[in-house]
Amino acid sequence: MRTADEPIVVESLGRLNEYGADDLLICCASFEDRSISAVERLSGNFRVRYSIIFVIEESRYQPAIDANLLKIQSVLSRKTSEGVFVIRCQREDPVEGINQLKAIWKRCRPKDIEEPFITLDISGFSKVYLLGLLHYLVAELNMGLPRIIHTTQTYAPSRLTQGVHQITTIANFFGSFSIEKETVLVLFLGFEAERSLSVWKQFNPVRTICLITTPRDGNDEYLRYAEKNNEVLLAQPNVEIRQVAADSPYHIRNTLESIYEEFKTTANMIIGPFGTKPQTVGIFVFWLEHPRVQVVYSFPSEYTKSYLNRKPGRTIMLPLSNVTRGTIEPRF
Repeated sequence: MRTADEPIVVESLGRLNEYGADDLLICCASFEDRSISAVERLSGNFRVRYSIIFVIEESRYQPAIDANLLKIQSVLSRKTSEGVFVIRCQREDPVEGINQLKAIWKRCRPKDIEEPFITLDISGFSKVYLLGLLHYLVAELNMGLPRIIHTTQTYAPSRLTQGVHQITTIANFFGSFSIEKETVLVLFLGFEAERSLSVWKQFNPVRTICLITTPRDGNDEYLRYAEKNNEVLLAQPNVEIRQVAADSPYHIRNTLESIYEEFKTTANMIIGPFGTKPQTVGIFVFWLEHPRVQVVYSFPSEYTKSYLNRKPGRTIMLPLSNVTRGTIEPRF
C-alpha cells in the first residue's frame, strides 16, 4: 500500500467507486460545528448506498447535537440511495454503540468485503468511540482501513476540559501484561492536563514518555501552551518529552514503534490518547501490530467555554492509503 506523508486538504469529496455508488459513509453528529463540515463538502457526484450517523448523546449539549443531526440527515438523504441509519448512544458506553452497528451490519455491509468503498468522517467521534469503531471494521471484519476524513478546529490555546470523571481501559484494548515487568506510560498531551495527570497517577509508571504535537502551520504558541499546561506532569521524575506530528497516523505509528523497541523485553506499555484524533488513528495502526499494548482513557467531567467556542478549520483526508482513489479536489 502506498502512503503519503501529509494529509490532503479537501474542498470537494467525491466517491471512491468510479463505477457506481460507494458502499458506506459513517459519521457522527456531535455538538461541535465541525461534525457537519465534511458532509457539506460532498461533491455533486457523490453517491453512497448506506449512511450511518452516530449520535453520542450528552444532555448538556443536546440542542446543538440535534441541530447538527438534522443538517447531516438533510444532506445525506439526498446522497444515499438505500438507507440512512441513526445510532444513538451514550458517551461512556461505546460498546453499546458499536453493538448497535453490529446489529444492522448485515443490512448495510459492503457488496464486496475484499474491496469495500467506505468513508469514515472521524470529526465528531470521541477517541474512545473512534478506537471502538476502527476495531470493529478493521480488526474484527478484516476490511482494511477506510478512507478517513477529519475536520480540524481553530481556537486560541486554552484549557479545554475540567475535572476527571472516570479512568478506564478502552474495550478491546486491554493488552496482555506481565507481572514481572514494570510499566512504561506513553501519553499524547494536549490542553487537558488533569486527564493526563490522572492517568499518570493511577498507573505509577517507572518511566513516562510524553508526546506533544508539533504545531500545525508552525504556530509555536500552541506548543508553548501545551508544555505550560502540562508542567506539573513534565516536572515529575523519569518523565521525558518528544514532539510528534498532528495529522500523520503513520508518523505516530513509527514513533510508537521506536518506543516499543526500547522497552518490549523489559516493560509493559500503556498509551493514553489525549492528543489529536488523527494521532488516535496512528495509535490504532500501531496497536494492530502490537495488541499486547494497553490503551487507557480518562473522561472529562465537563467541557470549558473555550472548547465549546471552537470553530471548524480545514477538512483533510488522512494519509493512510492510495490517495489517487476517488475524486478528490485538493487545495495546497
